[in-house]
Amino acid sequence: MSSTPEYPELDIVTPYGIVTRLPTSFPIIDPELDGHLDPCLFQAGFDDANMRLAAFPASWAKHHASTVLDTEPAVDDDEPSYTRGYRAALYGYLKHS
Repeated sequence: MSSTPEYPELDIVTPYGIVTRLPTSFPIIDPELDGHLDPCLFQAGFDDANMRLAAFPASWAKHHASTVLDTEPAVDDDEPSYTRGYRAALYGYLKHS
């Protein structure tokens, strides 16, 4: 018998690789999604960011990603799940480029 706790699966698999979602609070209530995340909007934001980055030359893409991540999301953001997905893609781009 193992004393290691079971951890929920936090990975989102996309055509571009695997993204680990960071929950907004601990402990995680729902192991699949946190309560405020719309997975379809998150994926749409992620995909849109990747398409936008792919349209730029590498130096412009890095500049765009770092500029967006240097600013906080709008407090009155209508689609926070979309924004989280968009920012996740930018973070992943900078982390892996």
